Amino acid sequence: MMNRREMSKLLALAAGALATGSANTLSEELRTHTQGTSMRSSDSIDVHDLMSEPLAQMQNPEVTMLTLTLAPGATSHPHRHTGPVFAYILEGSILNQVDPEPAKTYHPGDFFYEPPMHVHRQFKNLSTTESAKVLAIEVREKDKEFTIDV
Repeated sequence: MMNRREMSKLLALAAGALATGSANTLSEELRTHTQGTSMRSSDSIDVHDLMSEPLAQMQNPEVTMLTLTLAPGATSHPHRHTGPVFAYILEGSILNQVDPEPAKTYHPGDFFYEPPMHVHRQFKNLSTTESAKVLAIEVREKDKEFTIDV
């Protein structure tokens, strides 16, 4: 199992690979990184590819990694993003629906991909008492609008 520092290093590596357009070789870079000599010999990290999606060509690409904290019962309005979004559920349970897929409930450890310009119809914290937290990695054009209301 990875500790928080190791996970942060891997997420930073993933963001760097996305930003430089080398997402197709990301899993190989992660394997190389986790097998490097900088890791203590007692550490054991098993890398599993969770998802691989092609990135659209864009001028001046930028990767943003952020956490979204949804208050109890919170929901977002329908919207689109100009670039892809990769999301990983850290805490709580959410209901999510991105066209053309049906709505689905996600729990900690689950993840989803949101293609560019697909309508994100539902994004709701299913708990009325606890917050939910999502790690999102957005690929965008620097200095351009990313979220568009529907």
